[in-house]
Amino acid sequence: MIKIRHSFAVKVVRWVLLLAVPVFFASVGVLFWQSRKMVRTESVERANGVLSNTLQRINRYLITAETATNINAWQVEEQLTPEALKLLTDRIVRLNPYIDGCNISTEPGVMPQYPNGFMALTLRESDSVRTTSRTDYDYFNERWYTIPRVQEKPCWVLHRDKDNKLNLNENGMIATYSYPLRNADGHFIGIVSTELSLLHISQILAEERPYPHSYFALIDEQGRYIGHPDTSRLFDKTIFSVADAEQQADIIALGYEMTAGKRGSMSVEVNDEPCMVCYMPVDGTTWSLAIVCPDSDVFRGYHRLTYRIVTHHHQLLQGCYYFSPSIGRAA
Repeated sequence: MIKIRHSFAVKVVRWVLLLAVPVFFASVGVLFWQSRKMVRTESVERANGVLSNTLQRINRYLITAETATNINAWQVEEQLTPEALKLLTDRIVRLNPYIDGCNISTEPGVMPQYPNGFMALTLRESDSVRTTSRTDYDYFNERWYTIPRVQEKPCWVLHRDKDNKLNLNENGMIATYSYPLRNADGHFIGIVSTELSLLHISQILAEERPYPHSYFALIDEQGRYIGHPDTSRLFDKTIFSVADAEQQADIIALGYEMTAGKRGSMSVEVNDEPCMVCYMPVDGTTWSLAIVCPDSDVFRGYHRLTYRIVTHHHQLLQGCYYFSPSIGRAA
């Protein structure tokens, strides 16, 4: 009678385990899936928050340059003398610490004494502001001069001063806000422009990050890198040229999203590592800023929790295993 009772108890325990274990693991699986989804959602929100804060800091630089240029443009159009133009560029730079340089450049013939054109130029150096003029600088084919002239409106232009004539930074990379000037008859007479060193923007991008290995990437409308921790990519390479069209279709898709001025988030592989990328356009420009967060950082806490739960479940199953035979031995 005792043997029958113990044998029945063993069978009941075994059937309970057979039914409970699959249900338990299914429940745990659903919990893990929901938890991973929540971690992803929270990570996107966190990354977008950092991205928005960084964009606000960059916009502060850009708006400062735009405002300083716009409010002084009318004075340039009314005071077309060499000394007046030099005083204006000097004042713009001195009163605006975010601006690295300012120049006012005229069309040939606008100033009779300078038939080939005249440039008033002020540069912010390490501990001073220097103002000068140039009459031997052929700037008429420079991007910062030709693009606003053709478009007939103010705009931000990225360009490289290959010979570093302006001596603005180490690699000659400059973001320029250019405002086309016109006389009373509406004829184009020149450009007033303010310069920001991309090194300053890169420093902003390096200061804040939501995860230990996350980083920012800034590209223009052509996909050219203008901000990236890998300096070998800057300006000469694009998000399309560094990606394999067949093996990295996700990077190509991200590039099209960013150059189209869209905002959102995507899961992509960067250097064979899964990453979450959030991106937004930079207001007032044709640029786009993205923050890249490796999944190894995003899910670090989740993976640690998973390890603990799996270890605990393994120990629980071992206990059940030893418990079941013990009943049998008791019989």
